[in-house]
Amino acid sequence: DLEEQLQQEKQKLLQRATRMRLEQDEEIRELNVLFLNAKCNMIWDKQVLEKQMIHKELAEEEKRLDKMMEMEQDKGMEVQEELERHRRQELMRARQDIVKQMEQNAEERALRAENKFQEGQKLLERLEQMKREDQKAWEKKQEKQKQIHAEIRRFNMENQRLRDQKRERERLEDERVLEQQRQKAEREAAREAEQEQLRLEKE
Repeated sequence: DLEEQLQQEKQKLLQRATRMRLEQDEEIRELNVLFLNAKCNMIWDKQVLEKQMIHKELAEEEKRLDKMMEMEQDKGMEVQEELERHRRQELMRARQDIVKQMEQNAEERALRAENKFQEGQKLLERLEQMKREDQKAWEKKQEKQKQIHAEIRRFNMENQRLRDQKRERERLEDERVLEQQRQKAEREAAREAEQEQLRLEKE
């Protein structure tokens, strides 16, 4: 069924765009261009240009998918093979859909293209909104981390200050105790010397 195949194709395009919303901005822009071209080509809809339009759409689709392959090369051979398999399947489905579209009324094709374009626009708007929200959340997280780090630094500095104060108090207390002990020892020595002197005088 053509409508079911179109629905499946639309769902897969939406899923693919969602997966690559942050990493493949170029892919999204090209998808937008593809929707615009599809809209213009469908509105013009002249039988004499039908074959040229079909070849152009196929070339643009293959070019877009080839670009996706280039962007995914660094992800490994297994991923490349999977993308190649999907690319060939999509090209086959696209060719089948275009052949079927040639048998349908031009007005229906234009309406489908318009709906597809509008859905693509909404998808792009949602992706842009998600991107802005992600950026805002990241900035908020960064600011929170800065505040936490600043608070930790203040806490550490205050702890260090308190430790320094405690060490200074302990040092002063030790000096005071030592001074008291020294003075006491001097008094004891003086008293013993005085007692010794008195004893010697009595003898």
